[in-house]
Amino acid sequence: MNREFLTAFASASALAMGACAPAAETGDAEAAGEMAAEAETAAPQSTVQSELLADLGTLREKYVGLAESMPESAYGWRPAEGVRSVSEVFMHVASANFGLVSRVAGTTPPEAAAAWYGQDAESITDKATVVQAVGASFEFMAEAIASTGDDRWPEGIELFGATSVRGAMTFTLAHCHEHLGQSIAYARMNGVVPPWSM
Repeated sequence: MNREFLTAFASASALAMGACAPAAETGDAEAAGEMAAEAETAAPQSTVQSELLADLGTLREKYVGLAESMPESAYGWRPAEGVRSVSEVFMHVASANFGLVSRVAGTTPPEAAAAWYGQDAESITDKATVVQAVGASFEFMAEAIASTGDDRWPEGIELFGATSVRGAMTFTLAHCHEHLGQSIAYARMNGVVPPWSM
């Protein structure tokens, strides 16, 4: 009786395992290929460009939203002497976006942006100009990233030392994140709630 039970149990187990095996293991390679093709079609394609542009889009929205939310009367506020003011931080980011990306991508910022990067950029305190400059700097970055071919991302360049085009763009985005945190703290200290936090 035990022997009959064990034989039946073994047969049933073998059938169950066969039914659960992947199609490729059961000899149905065609079905396995179709499943793989469907998985590839369903999965979104991720590229260096798409990932950088997604992050950049979020940064642009937050920077422009914060710059618009801050009252112009607070643009000269700074937490201590010798520390950048609200408008200086925004213009520092805009200037870096134009300057760093033009070096990395080998493109020239638009002529209209000439005053928004370089030594004197941080002296701009007019709110409307600051908001416009910040937005335009992120648009310039987006265009540079979108037009960079896949073959260029690993290319070696010099930017504060040896890096790649991908590394330099990542550095530029990290710089934006760093000063976004600073700008959020400035806003909170001036009673302004970041618009995406509401």
